[in-house]
Amino acid sequence: MTKTFLKLALAAVFGLSSSLPGKLVYGQSGISNARSVAMGGAYTALARGVESPSWNPANLALSGENKYHFNLVSLGFDLSNNSFNKSQYDLYNGKYLTSEDKRSILANMPAEGLRFDLATEVQALGLAFGPLALNASGFTVSDWTLSKEIVDLVLNGNEFNRVYNIGDTGGEGWAASSFGVSLGLAIIKNADFEFAVGGSVKYLRGFAYAKVKEATTTMSSNFDGIQTQGRVVIDRAFGGSGFAIDAGVAARKGNWSLSLGLSNFSNYITWNQETKSFIYEFSADSVSVERIADSDIDSIFIDSAETVAIEPFTTKLPAELRFGFARATKRFTFGVDFRKAFKQAPGVSTKPRFALGTEFRLIHFLPLRSGVSFGGKQGFTPSAGFALDFSLFSWDFAVASPGGFSGKGLAFAYNWMFRF
Repeated sequence: MTKTFLKLALAAVFGLSSSLPGKLVYGQSGISNARSVAMGGAYTALARGVESPSWNPANLALSGENKYHFNLVSLGFDLSNNSFNKSQYDLYNGKYLTSEDKRSILANMPAEGLRFDLATEVQALGLAFGPLALNASGFTVSDWTLSKEIVDLVLNGNEFNRVYNIGDTGGEGWAASSFGVSLGLAIIKNADFEFAVGGSVKYLRGFAYAKVKEATTTMSSNFDGIQTQGRVVIDRAFGGSGFAIDAGVAARKGNWSLSLGLSNFSNYITWNQETKSFIYEFSADSVSVERIADSDIDSIFIDSAETVAIEPFTTKLPAELRFGFARATKRFTFGVDFRKAFKQAPGVSTKPRFALGTEFRLIHFLPLRSGVSFGGKQGFTPSAGFALDFSLFSWDFAVASPGGFSGKGLAFAYNWMFRF
């Protein structure tokens, strides 16, 4: 019985997940910048110095308070789901679930199932010398989906003669680092008005890639017992390299700034190390307690697994458009942002996302920040943060609550910056 359970559990994991544990995607930048996270992501027109390449390299050519920037380290973490907030978790955790509770849980879950999104970003030893910047970053972004059918099955048990589709999902992702050189060029620069263009060239080093090309699992029960079958095909690689290009334009007039950036508009990663395809198939017919007791498990549950080498392949990162405007004074700053990806992928969305952020300095060295964003994958997200800013260096902290004030997730960021 234990062996059968383990096989069925393995099949369910493959069928319900749109990505494997550890499956990572490069796609979302800027989540390690605490000032941006605190201001809801409304930072495209505010980024300066070593921060600029994550939003728009053209910002490097705009005037700022400091000419030289050194980012010692920036860390960002973002975890969210698409169905439940903390209040709902507290309500159901450890409780005996009534029929009404079960219906409510399923009603909160969209047709696509229960999805979790996890993103992390690390930037270290970034340098900016006037209009030139050098950056090194590491990105991991993943999402996975638990089929609504399997949640229904767990909550309510198997319904007689019903076919449960706990698979038919897919996903892809990768983990990568980026080493970039960015340059901003001032086209017009005077006391009243500035206009600049800029670009970044990034060398991409891919660490791991996985794509679920096929994942189908079905299960049903009748008078003869349980019937189940499934097939999973996963392409993966452990090493690759490529390049990406960002570009943008920016302008400043007085205290107002305007910025338009396009990230990854030309890019590729060629995966050429340990490129393989994993294929797993299984089936079981007329599984019942009596048959399990009277038969050899292997004669009931038939499965096979093989890993075959495949040719090197090339993938592309999702391009993303960012537009923002902002006004910055000595005491008060606000920004407004719009962002949209041209391809759906973990970390980014083709659904537009808007952000509004503010910063207030009642005490010069203690800026207080808040923001809100909506749209995209995470929906309504309030945020807040502060910094200990002593001109030459600063510590910045931020926290955000994807899905609303009660929270369907948590995001935080920290960075340590030097400016000269």
